[in-house]
Amino acid sequence: MFYGGVMTFAQRLGLVQAGLLAAGIDAALMTPGADLRYLTGYDAKPLERLTCLVVRANSDPVLVVPALEVLAAQASPVTELGIEISSWQETEDPYALTAHLVGAASVVALDDHMWAQKVLDLRSVMPATRQVLAGKIIAPIRMRKDASEIASLRRAGAAIDEVHAKVPGCLRPGRTEREVGAEISNLIMAAGHVAVDFVIVASGPNAASPHHEVSDRVLAIGDPVVVDIGG
Repeated sequence: MFYGGVMTFAQRLGLVQAGLLAAGIDAALMTPGADLRYLTGYDAKPLERLTCLVVRANSDPVLVVPALEVLAAQASPVTELGIEISSWQETEDPYALTAHLVGAASVVALDDHMWAQKVLDLRSVMPATRQVLAGKIIAPIRMRKDASEIASLRRAGAAIDEVHAKVPGCLRPGRTEREVGAEISNLIMAAGHVAVDFVIVASGPNAASPHHEVSDRVLAIGDPVVVDIGG
């Protein structure tokens, strides 16, 4: 999850617009994921229906959302940012709407993790527009952390360190990996993280699998146990 004040999100959007201008790119199109959260604070669901933030180099951004997601978008920092929400109904073409908002563009930058189906559908409505990756604009911005972001990273690190210190007490013979994993997940949330990204509890032979996650295997005395967690 990414958090920040409205001014922070506005500053980030402004930096993206400046980057687009400097690179000669007309617009950036951002679909649900980390970059959309970073720019707007909107944690949109990745659906087959198109949600797309249209960041134009020379005009205000617009958020394209399916009608059934309008309330969720309005409840996010998007509203305070003053970003226009352009909704579409099931009988409408959101890709044509997005192309209309982009206008006569020579180059658009697409979210690095945009689904291939959406990339191709956008290409079909903007056949004369060259598509490039938006990462070359956004990644350098995200790499430079301000004081509040550094403070957030330190808090997150301290919280997960607190959980690591409690892990040995969770590893008791007779418990399953799944039970241990559930307890660790609860500890991550109790420590202040807003989500549990992953919990790996790999005991005995499962310890040889780096991405094992959890199973119903019961921990026994003498087992090697690999625990890897993230929040």
